[in-house]
Amino acid sequence: MLRWLRSTLRGELSIAGLEARRRAGGIAYSLIDEADELDSTDRGAQLFRLCAWNAYALQTIADTLIECDARDDPPTAGYVPRSTLLYSTACVEPVPAWVRRARIVQGDPHARLGVGLPAHLPPWRHDEPTTHGELHGLRTAYETLQARVESSVQGLPAGEESKIRARAGRMLGQMSSCLEYVDAIMRPDLGPVDRGEARDRLLEALGGAFELGQLVAFPALADATWLEIEAGWLVLDCAGNRVGFVQRIYGDRGSGEFSGIDVDAGIAGGVHVPAGAVSTIDPGEITLRVQREELGLP
Repeated sequence: MLRWLRSTLRGELSIAGLEARRRAGGIAYSLIDEADELDSTDRGAQLFRLCAWNAYALQTIADTLIECDARDDPPTAGYVPRSTLLYSTACVEPVPAWVRRARIVQGDPHARLGVGLPAHLPPWRHDEPTTHGELHGLRTAYETLQARVESSVQGLPAGEESKIRARAGRMLGQMSSCLEYVDAIMRPDLGPVDRGEARDRLLEALGGAFELGQLVAFPALADATWLEIEAGWLVLDCAGNRVGFVQRIYGDRGSGEFSGIDVDAGIAGGVHVPAGAVSTIDPGEITLRVQREELGLP
């Protein structure tokens, strides 16, 4: 009764209605372990890792927010600020869907996920000032995800996946910048406006870690510039010779996976160029890794 009274006076809400879904989402922890043990790098394995990461990350965020609140304020354990409950709920709800998608692509590597990638974290909803406890929870969740994803980046094969390494480096730098700002303004008597700013920076860093985990799991997300390609763009071979003009673009806009292009090369039916033969994509112009002759052109 005393715990309920204290929480009521603070406007906190019970997490009882969320506990069943949190327990069910706990499978995400064993799923990420299963993903870590995979040796395959085919499409099915990559998508399985991505789905497992998303389930794990979302479950971790929700659990961490609630557990940090209980540790920081034991007298009201089981009750959390309204914004914490809303965000934790929004994170937990999609976990079963990501677990289901992981199992689907495990059985069918060519299955479509039916969702856009990279996935994003839910928005933080609030109608009252962010608490120090919420900042602690968000930071702890970020540190947990950041440590895991940075380890994955460091584990990338040397000399390979250069685009992933470059993109990951930029993202890690942005995440670090957010934390530096939070460290610079944090103090015990931090006012509500500054707490809100710290919250936004922590959410930005947390979102970066969430997206980077997807990028490392599914490298096709590293380069989505193909989405900008339009019919009529000039196509050059590796020596700078004109191959022709883009006729059609192939890829999965949901997953960001690029498959290739058809090129009007002045011959009947044109020529198909697979994604692996594309070197660079610049506005209005595409350069290939191969020569015209390797595409069967005179």
